[in-house]
Amino acid sequence: MESKVDNKQEKKSFKDSKEFSFFKKIIAVPYLLVLLALLMPLANVSCSFDEAQSKPILEASVYDLALGLNLDESLASDASKQLHNMIDKNEATQKKLTSIMPNFPKMEPMSYLWGIAIAVLLAAAFTFISPLGSLTMGMLAMFSLWAMLMQLGGLCSAMGIPMLKVDPGVGIYAASALILVGSAMNLAVIIRPIVEGVRAKRIAKKK
Repeated sequence: MESKVDNKQEKKSFKDSKEFSFFKKIIAVPYLLVLLALLMPLANVSCSFDEAQSKPILEASVYDLALGLNLDESLASDASKQLHNMIDKNEATQKKLTSIMPNFPKMEPMSYLWGIAIAVLLAAAFTFISPLGSLTMGMLAMFSLWAMLMQLGGLCSAMGIPMLKVDPGVGIYAASALILVGSAMNLAVIIRPIVEGVRAKRIAKKK
């Protein structure tokens, strides 16, 4: 009986320790930093026709895409002229582009991308309530980011302009890294008490 009581006290003291409480609080930090990482380009669009051109013709963040980009303002000046010339000369491309972007050169706002920012905020909030919930929301946000990148690639293909190439931007790498850090910290919070409990039981058995 005494060993069981000691075991419970050890587990309770670990979960209620200041170090453990502090660690749980700072898990929210990497998730909140993701919101800043999303200010950086999610995707870089380049033109494969000109291999010598190292600079992307378009760099878009999640917030840019959520609000709706004006391609005339966002594209490099030369690229904007080439795009208009290509569309004006090719009726098939013009029809495809119009069906995808009725208000060309302004892209339709991808309002659902705000859901990624909300998922990140929920991941930060859940660190104080449920580490498992925080872990789930963080991973959901990361998968959504990469799914969005693939969708952008599909959008360029659907335009009928094969020279356009979509690559991951620094923002998606930074956001993913921060989410993985937060996820690792959440896993530590979930697993550590279990490990401590198993260790305490083994010590109690030896006694």
